[in-house]
Amino acid sequence: MPHGPGTRRRAERTALERAVDEGVLIVRSALVVAVTNQIIRRALQEHLPFDEDVATRVTRDEIDRLAAEQASAAVRVRKLRRMTGRSYGQSRHQFDYRPEDADALKLREAASKGVARELAARRDDDAFVGGVVADARSRAWDDVGQTVVDRLGWAARPADDYDDGRADRLRDLVEGDLAALRDAHPRPGRP
Repeated sequence: MPHGPGTRRRAERTALERAVDEGVLIVRSALVVAVTNQIIRRALQEHLPFDEDVATRVTRDEIDRLAAEQASAAVRVRKLRRMTGRSYGQSRHQFDYRPEDADALKLREAASKGVARELAARRDDDAFVGGVVADARSRAWDDVGQTVVDRLGWAARPADDYDDGRADRLRDLVEGDLAALRDAHPRPGRP
């Protein structure tokens, strides 16, 4: 397929691009869980209704926190990578890095920086934040609703023919069961 001047189609994303994209997806999932928990806690503990403005603020605060966490991780990995260059011998455990691990650590550092940058950019992206809030609200509803259904257990949708004969069942209840109950336990001063 021909491309115009100045455009080039890349066959594959780089390892860094994939790492950043995957990191953002993981962080987005963490955001949805954190906001879901806030919505549920607010509803059940504080008896407050869903408030989109509150959920949006919580989402942006979480984005700030997670971006700072990613930036901090990049600093830790950079320090670790620098120390690794002075290491010698064989690794004794999975976190005992050696010079041959430098490229992988460099990628982790760059990925953490990239995720932090992406989060900072998406913090003020109303569509991104709104999507997180909508997903969190839906998940909160599903979680709370499922808990209610699990606790009730017996609650089910009425049968399709529930309305058939309903008037007769109500008349039988009033004239039969309730009348028999009244007659079995007469109240003083009532006939």
